Amino acid sequence: MQHPNFETRHPLQQDEQETGYDPLQNYYNRNKDRGSLDSAVESTFQSYRKEWDDLFQNSNYLARIRQAGINGRLRSSRFRSVCWKLYLDVLSEDKTQWISRTKEHRAQYEKIKETHITNPRKAAGQHDLVVNNPLSQDEGSLWNKFFQDKELRGMIKQDVLRTFPEMLYFQEEDVRTKLTDILFCYARENERLLYKQGMHELLAPIVFVLSCDHQAFQHASETANPSEEMKVLLDPKFHEHDAYAMFSLLMETAEPWFSSFEREVRKGKEEMLTSIPFARPQDSGPSVAIVTKVNRIQDQLVKKHDIELYMHLNRLEIAPQIYGIRWVRLLFGREFPLQDLLVVWDALFADSITLDLVDYVFVAMLLYIRDALIASNFQTCLGLLMHYPPIGDIHSLLLKALFLRDPKNNPRPVNYQFQQNLDYYKTRGADLVNKTRASTKAAPLNINKVSSSLLNFGRKLIAPMGGGSSGISPINNEVISAPPPQAPEPRPLAEPPSCTAPSNTQMKSQPFPQTHHQHRLLKSESLPQPQLK
Repeated sequence: MQHPNFETRHPLQQDEQETGYDPLQNYYNRNKDRGSLDSAVESTFQSYRKEWDDLFQNSNYLARIRQAGINGRLRSSRFRSVCWKLYLDVLSEDKTQWISRTKEHRAQYEKIKETHITNPRKAAGQHDLVVNNPLSQDEGSLWNKFFQDKELRGMIKQDVLRTFPEMLYFQEEDVRTKLTDILFCYARENERLLYKQGMHELLAPIVFVLSCDHQAFQHASETANPSEEMKVLLDPKFHEHDAYAMFSLLMETAEPWFSSFEREVRKGKEEMLTSIPFARPQDSGPSVAIVTKVNRIQDQLVKKHDIELYMHLNRLEIAPQIYGIRWVRLLFGREFPLQDLLVVWDALFADSITLDLVDYVFVAMLLYIRDALIASNFQTCLGLLMHYPPIGDIHSLLLKALFLRDPKNNPRPVNYQFQQNLDYYKTRGADLVNKTRASTKAAPLNINKVSSSLLNFGRKLIAPMGGGSSGISPINNEVISAPPPQAPEPRPLAEPPSCTAPSNTQMKSQPFPQTHHQHRLLKSESLPQPQLK
């Protein structure tokens, strides 16, 4: 059964959704029959210029665009990337500094890229060949650094190839190269954190939004001369540079969610804390920031707003780490189609650079499916949480999050509830559970492949020794002494989970007695049983 989802497309493809298509297309369609193409083109630029002025030419423009982001009014904007730069402090509120600040960020990335992306062949004549040669293990060797970099780039490239596989845009080699270079430079600039899986899913929407705005700018600039600010801020030649600046500032907030230790100073030095995937704060010592965060959301916020749901999740022992770490780390990147995800990010960034609204979007998502969760068992709940159902109106979810955080200053939204057949989610949950069990259990030795012929040869040797039990006692004594076989638990074939981990109760149920394995293996050989007298 297919998971219901929305299709996202390359920005050059026509689409009914407002995000990801050429924002000027509708205007061209409306002006087809107006007569003069020149007047239509002129009106196009006027429309483009008017949107710029409406967003950025007011005295209190920053507060206005923040409200526009929170209220979902940037869905079809041709300047979404400029708004995001302001939200993330890539640009300052003072518009006179926009051009200088942008050039500064671009020059900084150019220097970073020149420092970390090196070719040892080009620099061969400038360094000591005793140190700089492909066999050198010297820390200062460019070749040694080159091979280490190659390993890191290979790991990044693996994730980049899996980025939004349903979108043609992310299959383009030029886009993949930009993603890889940005993530590689970020990793080399942040040696303590390096690259962690999932970072590519934070970078990809930024690259996509910049690309859409660059397309709109190129269309508009063909018809008239744009302002100097537009030319600098929306220059497609610096797509990669601008994406790096936005991503690195986003990661200043998101870094603790990817880190394997907390930034805690104890007794004058940093202490590294090991993460325990399924330990709750009350059961263990201090944990990493992301685990602390998702536990706090479930133990405090969910408990406050829906005690029944909180008790149900606790009763099923569904730890928030199982699904919540992915939700928070990727800013819900796998839970919504891209056009809806961009609306969510509009609100998250516009609200605060600290991304405080994330906690309440998390709770609103749980409340949207709360009736289905409460009516479901462990497997179905897991399916719902790991394969979040589509939402018809993403803005209603954001309104719910805002209301949960501040009910006095935000109106109570319409209470939407997920209503759908749960069979799909039950199946997916069962697949996740079984796949987790299969991955945590050691693979049994297959002696049919290894020693079948040897055992057959052994049987032939001992067969003439008579019909008594003593003839085959070395082997069959094990069979007699083994406990009676238990019927194996049926396990359906499982699809690989997108991102999950076993719970405490699942892990406790894994071990099997060694004697049981011995019995199964010997039984599979169909050995002759002795005739007991």
